[in-house]
Amino acid sequence: MVTVKRLYLYSVLGLALVPLLLGLTDLLRLVFEGIAGAAGVRVLSGASLPREELSWALALVVVAAPLWALHAWLLRGSLRGEEQDVIEERASSVRATYFFLVLAVTAVVAGWHLIDLLSSFMGVVLTNGRGWELAGALAGTVVVGSAWLAHVLWRAADFRAVPHRTAGDWLTRLYLYGALFVVAAIALIESADVLSSVAREFVHARPTWGSPYWWREILLAPLATLLVASFGWLLHWGLSGRLLRAGSPMADAHRASRTRTGYLLGVVLLSAAAVLLLGTTSLRHVFAEVLGVWRTWTGSTLVEDIGGPALMALPFLAAWWWHIRRASAEALAFGGPERQRSVVRSGRCVVALVGLVGLAVGLAWELEAILDTIERNLAGGVVPASILRDDGTPALAALLIGLCLWTPAWLLIQRDRIADPVASATATSRRAYLLLVSGLAVIAVMASLAYLIYQFTRALLQAGSVEDAAWGISVLVVASVVLAYHLLALRSDLRVAAAAGEVAALTGLTGGTVDRAVETVVITAPAGADFRILNAAICSELPEGYAMRILPGAEPQAS
Repeated sequence: MVTVKRLYLYSVLGLALVPLLLGLTDLLRLVFEGIAGAAGVRVLSGASLPREELSWALALVVVAAPLWALHAWLLRGSLRGEEQDVIEERASSVRATYFFLVLAVTAVVAGWHLIDLLSSFMGVVLTNGRGWELAGALAGTVVVGSAWLAHVLWRAADFRAVPHRTAGDWLTRLYLYGALFVVAAIALIESADVLSSVAREFVHARPTWGSPYWWREILLAPLATLLVASFGWLLHWGLSGRLLRAGSPMADAHRASRTRTGYLLGVVLLSAAAVLLLGTTSLRHVFAEVLGVWRTWTGSTLVEDIGGPALMALPFLAAWWWHIRRASAEALAFGGPERQRSVVRSGRCVVALVGLVGLAVGLAWELEAILDTIERNLAGGVVPASILRDDGTPALAALLIGLCLWTPAWLLIQRDRIADPVASATATSRRAYLLLVSGLAVIAVMASLAYLIYQFTRALLQAGSVEDAAWGISVLVVASVVLAYHLLALRSDLRVAAAAGEVAALTGLTGGTVDRAVETVVITAPAGADFRILNAAICSELPEGYAMRILPGAEPQAS
């Protein structure tokens, strides 16, 4: 009954909050526009108050405000009852879900309004005040931002009141580190865009058809987005730092949280993928120029095509370096050397996965280009430069960049495998990497085989020739090699893990870690014999220090 009541109260509270914020935003916008019109401030736009908009805004507020206030008051009353009831209310999953949804939605909307406000303001400053609107963006930022801040403070009060229960609120961590990842990704993408635009201004002349402000207008949206995303990242990173420094058990929950580690490694994954794509784009133009097949598509210069992507990769490289160092340092501080080794291994697996994708795609693409070239030569035709430009150079670039990412990461993973075979072979990150790669390779093999069978079957039934078989053959060859290699590695790990499990079972039988040899003894017996009786009889006669057990699943051997 209590859960149903909570579901009703928080559902109505959230639903009533939407029209309330919409109405308040419109009202505040109309107020700003009215003040601006009376003062003659052109940049705030709107010198009149439309009656239709005013009526609609008032209707939303008049209906939604009492409804929201009533249910907020009812919930407030549930926080003033018996101590146990208050604890249950603050720590309830329904309340946690409400705060998760409201914080996520208001953060997105407030950020969007703030980006609009900043871009409009910078448009006024950088383009000599050419008719930009600020009222709507300012009103949305104030209203929705205030709602976000209020809910943050209310949830913080829950953490202070019942930290022993709210420490387990995984939805709060999901929101916090999910928001960190999203704003980090946006900041990195926009910083790369800003760097590219600024560099282009230095190396490329302004077009004669453009206005004096053309490059500033191009920068407005990405620069505003970068500033807002950076502010959002600093804000949420500061909130996560406060939780890490909070008293136990809140700090302990965040220090042990895999969500925080997942955020740090997620940025590493994103950065490695961006480096792969941007590095491939830059290197392909180098190869195209060396082979004499480079040409511009959009009027850009060779310097732009090579240096632009390389410059855009710098923020991702910096984020990669910072986040992997942070993940390693926190793992050592919060969990000791063993956890640090686990986190570092996970980071290497992430980089190896990205590099392997680039390597495999580039290799398959290059093989397809080679097969197409051979086919054209056999047909007596001329191989066009487009094969080298559109297939050969990007494939070779992806192959080399992927190889540069995968090789060092995989060598370090294998070095750990040699140094500590059991720990490495049984590590979750390594096992997940091998299984994921094997699964993707199986899918690629199946798809390429199906495609090839389709092409050959169609050719036989229609008495025609096989078309576009190069793609299927190249994918099949590369995916088969990748699958075979990783299946062998997985098989070796499973053998080590199985042997380690048998030794652990034997040492556990003797009550601790024992330095001793382990031998296999084969005993034959009549069918249906009970080996447990035999095991007990032999163990009772064994000398001191010896132990014997029947491994699970062992079957009688025929003599």
